[in-house]
Amino acid sequence: MPDIMISYDLKTGSPVPYGPFMEAAEKEGLLYVWKGAKFVSRLPNTTVWGVFTDCPTANAAFDRALVAAGKVVGYKITLEKRMTVSYEGAESSSNKRKEPVPKWTGTTAFQTSRLHQKNDPFFVY
Repeated sequence: MPDIMISYDLKTGSPVPYGPFMEAAEKEGLLYVWKGAKFVSRLPNTTVWGVFTDCPTANAAFDRALVAAGKVVGYKITLEKRMTVSYEGAESSSNKRKEPVPKWTGTTAFQTSRLHQKNDPFFVY
């Protein structure tokens, strides 16, 4: 299955939806921490990635996360923009990156990214 990256903008409200959205997105298999060839990196704000069969499937997961986050914040979160791409051999540059910590290293790049996102205080959202 290919890696899928989604860049997006949400209309902000009160409370701000980004934290609840990131929690819901992680449950849907979308992460803001990305494992490249050598480093685990924090992606740019409002960018997530995951491993899905195709872009429509990734978008469906993203949409479910929006609905779940909306229930937490108490209003429907409006998606203003979204760009969804399937990629191979992507490169990333981030001011927030480090070598993977062995105790949070899984058998795949996705597992390693998820473990760092959930456990590594360096990557707290």
